[in-house]
Amino acid sequence: MPAVNRRVVREAVMQTVFECEFRGIAEGWLAVFEKNILEFEIDYEKDFAADLLEATFNNLADLKSWIEQLAPEWPFSKIAKLDAAALLVGLAELKFLAQKFNIPPKVTLNEFVEIAKSYGDDSDRKFVNGVLSSAKKELESI
Repeated sequence: MPAVNRRVVREAVMQTVFECEFRGIAEGWLAVFEKNILEFEIDYEKDFAADLLEATFNNLADLKSWIEQLAPEWPFSKIAKLDAAALLVGLAELKFLAQKFNIPPKVTLNEFVEIAKSYGDDSDRKFVNGVLSSAKKELESI
């Protein structure tokens, strides 16, 4: 599967997390994802998408807690919603999908930094990069 299709999946999952968090949707995230992925009008890797969605939504509380540990000066509620969505999905990919899909951690970091840059500004990119880099180092030390 071309990397560009995984990028689209990552973006659609991030948009889904953003929408569900913003609207308070606790269930039904698969329908939200399916609506979001249709906007891209491409074939995509369904196993990767399903696993990324499940890893993110089934571990939201733990991922939010991990973000607060990695960026203690930023309570989760104070993080920009798009940055938070990018971090939640990026951390889920780093922690739960990297080995299964043979994704080097550096690729995950680069992808989510680029996504943050396309949705935000330079400070968003730097924040996402810093948190994900810290997570990468932590996972490598285990």
